[in-house]
Amino acid sequence: SIERLASQVRDAGVTRIKGDLVVDNSRFPGRSHPLDRSYGDLPYRHGTPPAALAVDEATISVRVRPGLSVGEPARVEAPEGLDILNHTTTVGSERHGKGSLDFIPVWGMEALLLRGEYPISEGPFVVAVSDPIPELRVGRYLSAALDELGVAIEGTVRVGMPSGHLETQEIVAELSSRPLKTILRKILASSHNWYADMLVLTLSRAVAATGRFDDGVAVISDFLSGLGNRDLMSSPRPWLRDGSGLSPANLVTPMSIVGLLGHALTQDWGELLVGALPGPGEGTLAGWPSVPQIAAKTGTLRHTVGLAGFLDAGPEGPILFCYLVNHLPGRPGVARGQIVRALDRWQRLEGTR
Repeated sequence: SIERLASQVRDAGVTRIKGDLVVDNSRFPGRSHPLDRSYGDLPYRHGTPPAALAVDEATISVRVRPGLSVGEPARVEAPEGLDILNHTTTVGSERHGKGSLDFIPVWGMEALLLRGEYPISEGPFVVAVSDPIPELRVGRYLSAALDELGVAIEGTVRVGMPSGHLETQEIVAELSSRPLKTILRKILASSHNWYADMLVLTLSRAVAATGRFDDGVAVISDFLSGLGNRDLMSSPRPWLRDGSGLSPANLVTPMSIVGLLGHALTQDWGELLVGALPGPGEGTLAGWPSVPQIAAKTGTLRHTVGLAGFLDAGPEGPILFCYLVNHLPGRPGVARGQIVRALDRWQRLEGTR
């Protein structure tokens, strides 16, 4: 935590910082999200862009409620210092259930734009909105924690590049991220997009030494193409844009995914991966119809529904499966029901052997 980092600074004997507290955001220097990601996803927790340093997964809590009378702006409560550009209007109760509030962070600036209608008959609600200044907010939290411990900062808190050569500077405090195995369940069971995108950027930094999305997805594509499965190698090469799958430009075949699942079963980390996948009624599978005994990852976009994983087929071992339904004109429940019925047929078929 930030408080633990501040305690390390104090315990190292630091009592005063003469210059600025600089938050280095150069670890991931490229765009924080693919340009073709839907702008409707970016302002909210499920689509929050990654950040070199962040708290609460780079989101802030904003509480809104209707104005006191029709025609007034909605009332907004947000973190201190955030400039609220309030272009909302409170409308009559005849619009109940038909409100249209949009939250639009102005990234790189301390501003949040709100627009749309808020029916006066509806109650307040709290929404997790993408933080427009995640790195700067971390710096301010750290500054406050240091001040609480008696460590004075003479300069200001800012985002930028530190002066001098980092390799020659002394490390007085350090926090490391949790191991991947401890957050894998959160990524897979809850379909946590922010962590998935951060993993791609981290791969890019570690393998390609850039920290950019394009290089991170290239690392993944090369890995998939090099698994050595003949059927997998003959299928089209994956076209990836991010780690979360939120970009509609991501293209991958079911054969590629099944090939990856088969590879996982041969690895010493395979059991860990399978254990992190949700089962019936767990995580994102809780919103599906009753499924047979599976461990699987869901995937849902506006017109796409997917499910991939392992079907328990008894002593003969699991069935590896992947279903992708694209260009779906109706509700996701229709495709989910079809996929579940297909899995039921597979299980009954295996039971007759």
